[in-house]
Amino acid sequence: MMENSKINPKIYSTLGQGGSMFGITLPDIVRERDDVVVLSADMSTPAGLDKFKSLYPNKFLNLGIAEQNMIGVAAGLTDEGYKTISVAQACFISMRCFEQVRQFLGYMHSAQILVGIGSGFSLTLMGNTHYALEDISLMKTIPGMTVIAPCDALEAMKAFKAAIQMEGPVYIRLYGGTAIPIVYHEDFDFEIGKSVILREGTDLQVIATGSMVHVAMQVAEILAGKGVLASVVDMHTVKPLDIKVIDFNTPLIVSLEEHRLVGGIGDSIADYLSRYDSHPKLLKIGASDSFSIVGDYPYMMEQNGLSADKVAEQIMSFINK
Repeated sequence: MMENSKINPKIYSTLGQGGSMFGITLPDIVRERDDVVVLSADMSTPAGLDKFKSLYPNKFLNLGIAEQNMIGVAAGLTDEGYKTISVAQACFISMRCFEQVRQFLGYMHSAQILVGIGSGFSLTLMGNTHYALEDISLMKTIPGMTVIAPCDALEAMKAFKAAIQMEGPVYIRLYGGTAIPIVYHEDFDFEIGKSVILREGTDLQVIATGSMVHVAMQVAEILAGKGVLASVVDMHTVKPLDIKVIDFNTPLIVSLEEHRLVGGIGDSIADYLSRYDSHPKLLKIGASDSFSIVGDYPYMMEQNGLSADKVAEQIMSFINK
C-alpha cells in the first residue's frame, strides 16, 4: 500500500495509465525482484516504456510488429522462470494472436501478463482496424484468464502491482494516452475481483468498467438533477466478476462499457442475473453494433452513445418507456 503523502493523481493522470504503470511502478517492482522481463511489439513509446527501457535495457525486448511471435517468446521465458509482461495495442494483442494466447496462457497455463494499450476508441483517427471493442469478449473466453480494465492511472498502477503477484495469466486493458480523467483523487484499497462502490443511490445501479467509470460519475450527476439517484460501481475486474456487488434491491441495473455489447461486462452481468427467477431489469450500454465513422475521441463517443449526455438520455428513456 502506498502512503497517502506519495499519492499524486494529477501527475499520474498526466502520464496516462501506461506511463504511470511502466514509468513509476515498474522500476520499483524491478528493484525488488530480478525476474521481470518486458516484451513490446514496437510499442515502447506509446506505452510509456521509454524510461524503463533506458534504465533496464537488459530487461526489455522489442519483438517488432509481430505479436504472435511475442507471445511465443514470452511463453518460453516464462517457462524458464521469468515474469513476462507483453505490451501491444489492445486490438492486436487480443485479436491477431488470439490462438497463441489461447494455447500458451490458457491451455499451457503460462502465467504471463498481457497489457493492451489504446483500447476502445482510443486510437481515434487510426480507424476501425485499430479500435479494440472485442478484446474483453475474447479474453473472457480463455480458461483461467483474469481480465482487468482500470478506470484511471492510479488504479492502473494498483492493478499492475496486484497482477505481478498472481500466478495465472492476466490481461490488463488500458485506454487513452496521457491526461486521462481522474476518478480516484486519493489512495484506496484495490483487490482483484472486488469492485469499488463510488456513489450510493437507490433508484438504479450503474456498473461501469474502464474508461466508462468516469463517465458513469458524470451520468449520476445528470440523473440527480432529474431526481434519479444512481449508485456507481467501478467493476475494474471483468473476470472474475464481483457478483456480490450486484444489487437485487434496485429496480434497474445499467452496465456501461467502451466495448461491444456482445461478450462484454453487460453480458457477464446478464448471465449471472439469468440464474434467478426474480431480478432487476438490465440495460446494457456499450459501443454500437456497427463500424463507426472515424473521428476524434469525443466524436467517437458521441456517435456511439457513450458520452455522459447520451448515456443519461438512454437511461431516462428506458425508465420512462
